[in-house]
Amino acid sequence: MGVVILIIANLFFVLSSYFGKIVTSTTEMTAVVTSFSRFLIGSTSMLIYILFKKKSFKAGNLKPIAVRSIFNSVSVIFMTWSLQYTTITNANMLQMTYPVFVILLAPLITKEENKNSNFIHLFIIMLGSYIVSNPSFKHINIGDFIALTSAVSAAISVLYLTISRRENEAYIIIFYVMLIGTIINLPFAIKDLTNFDFSGLLPTILAGLTGFLGQIFFTWGYKYVDSATGAMISTSRIVMAAIIGFVFLSEPINLRIITGIILITISLIEISGYFKRDKSHESEV
Repeated sequence: MGVVILIIANLFFVLSSYFGKIVTSTTEMTAVVTSFSRFLIGSTSMLIYILFKKKSFKAGNLKPIAVRSIFNSVSVIFMTWSLQYTTITNANMLQMTYPVFVILLAPLITKEENKNSNFIHLFIIMLGSYIVSNPSFKHINIGDFIALTSAVSAAISVLYLTISRRENEAYIIIFYVMLIGTIINLPFAIKDLTNFDFSGLLPTILAGLTGFLGQIFFTWGYKYVDSATGAMISTSRIVMAAIIGFVFLSEPINLRIITGIILITISLIEISGYFKRDKSHESEV
């Protein structure tokens, strides 16, 4: 179940970056305004939900939520900022290197042990991501560097999401992540907000809404998976970015991209435990 939920979450995240790219390509505004939109829509929606359901605003342990919120905000800001200078595919691919940092840091931060198979699947997924995006590392532009920096922050954010889930309900985590994110994003988005180009209103709202929905599904999904597995499943985002680029931006899908998609898909199925469940079912029969 967690695998499916996280795949849906990543679809929303890709759509958010797609709409963010539309904002940067059709207006003079920066993509940071879309990250502000995400957090504003999220915090407002969660506030209404909490008040309507008469739930408590008190967190079981606010410290890991605060750390999660700060690093998540930095990651989102850097990810959307990178869209100013690089492609959707490269931005998503480079941010998706964060599983490397998750797996390396998990034993130190969350005390989770890594399975040996995790490293094998991680290598295959990252290889597939590289093949799909085909980035040029000879001349890394500022957008690629920013996206990579976003990956480091995302990794720390994901690890503290795992810690946050131990003592806090999902709704309270999402609310404070969105609230703190709104506050952190405001100084960076203030210029675009005061000179808002209303021709970009719809994609800005859609970028924010899909980003918020991605956050909900992402937090929900981590209830069922550990940090390393969740991080690796999230690399499916690079495949989705390639497909959306083909469908909506008329970008070609060639043998290189198909090869990468196959590698990533096989690893995702293996991570989900599908084959193991199938064998277990057969033995029971």
